Amino acid sequence: MAAARTRADHGRVRDRFRRNPVTAGYLLAVVGLALLMRFVFAEGVDAQITASMSTNPGNLADHPVNALLGSAFVLDPGAGAAFTAAALAGVALCLGAFEREVGPWRAAAVVLVGHVGATLVAAVAIGVAAYPVDLTDVTDVGVTYVAFTAGGAVTALLPAVLRGPWVALLVAQPLLTAHWFGTVPEFRAVGHVAAVLIGTACGAFAVHRVYAGAGR
Repeated sequence: MAAARTRADHGRVRDRFRRNPVTAGYLLAVVGLALLMRFVFAEGVDAQITASMSTNPGNLADHPVNALLGSAFVLDPGAGAAFTAAALAGVALCLGAFEREVGPWRAAAVVLVGHVGATLVAAVAIGVAAYPVDLTDVTDVGVTYVAFTAGGAVTALLPAVLRGPWVALLVAQPLLTAHWFGTVPEFRAVGHVAAVLIGTACGAFAVHRVYAGAGR
């Protein structure tokens, strides 16, 4: 009986992976890299990876593609455990639901555009905002741009009456919790808001294309 239960559990895991290959693959990659950095790699390697993958102005000028893509897979060492867990849960729930609705290729394209777009908006904010500290080599990694993009993307799947409040909640969260420099929020909050807006727009477009193709 125990063996049968184990086989059934494995079957459910395989079924979830087949239904959500992008979501499951992304989360497995993030968690796997985090475990390697924590328990396998030599001392100091984790800090080197974080520094190299950070999407700060210095890295974007030196190796932009590696930083833009790699930063999405490295957990932010400065984020609290609760915030990191919430971001991972947001990816699992929102990206999973969106992927099931529009398919893996469209879901991957939306979160890629959202992550890269939000990163570049944050970089522009660093360049033009009058922050009182030098942010050339600041650490900017993590799953939050993907999470906020996915949160924006599922807006199109909600009942019409809930879409406005949902987007307002997503936009308000980073702004209300951000550290402000006068009238300018910290650059990560700018990136998070950009991710929500990009995800909302791209998600609506992807859902429209799927529904139009299905005659819905």
